[in-house]
Amino acid sequence: MKRHSAFVFAILLASASTAQNTDGFEEWEYVGEWEVPVGWTVNNTYEVYPCSVKEEEAFSGQYALRLRSYGPSFEGYTAGVATREFYVTPTEGLLALQVKIDSLLSGGFATIAVTGKASNYAVPIGSWNRNTLTIGFEHVEILLEQMSLPDSVRVILTSNTTPGPLGFEGYTEMVVDQLEFVLDVSAQQETPRAQAARIYPMPVGQQATVELAGWDNGQAVQLELLDATGRLVLQANGQAPLFTFQRNGLPAGLYACRLVVDGAVVQAGRVVLQ
Repeated sequence: MKRHSAFVFAILLASASTAQNTDGFEEWEYVGEWEVPVGWTVNNTYEVYPCSVKEEEAFSGQYALRLRSYGPSFEGYTAGVATREFYVTPTEGLLALQVKIDSLLSGGFATIAVTGKASNYAVPIGSWNRNTLTIGFEHVEILLEQMSLPDSVRVILTSNTTPGPLGFEGYTEMVVDQLEFVLDVSAQQETPRAQAARIYPMPVGQQATVELAGWDNGQAVQLELLDATGRLVLQANGQAPLFTFQRNGLPAGLYACRLVVDGAVVQAGRVVLQ
């Protein structure tokens, strides 16, 4: 499922030290003729047109994964697919990643599915799809069915085409980066549902607003951002019900975010800086 642009802390609890990070797509290796992301299975079977490509226009780090369907100008007309298996606990029930639909012809679309071992990886326990172009990288979050976890799950990324009377129609190129499983506090019930916070706009530009619902007006709150190593990189002080914070030159990327009251972390989540 695709989240709205505002980020709701009461739903998510995540930190760089606890997220199951797949290390993006920084590591690649040769399998036969083609270089593919380490740990992933891809269908680079076409003689002159691999579907899996090392993409240097990454959201973060040096590389991302570009998946290409076999387009109308190529014989075969089929999808570009990359899959990998992970073990996911109930608290890691949210898949977060950055996606860019970079090229699209009528009939093309992109899908992301997560399937579970209990059904022999046949039934999705979370999914996302898109049939229009994105404006740059888009932050996507896919909530997994809690009743299916813990389990070994398979992530399936697909740049797809549509079957038609004369074969497959359309074409899609999808770029994927910063894929990770993060903690879902709905499985832990660690934060009161009466209190919520959101940050907007998301992704964050030069500044953003923190809106606190269900908090005492005037209550002092400190916002903290941590990078992928868990290092504290930004602190901002404010008060309920509304305050803003400045980016202060932080580079683009995915950050763990915490709200602190009287020295204790009361809510946490993740923000994206564009």
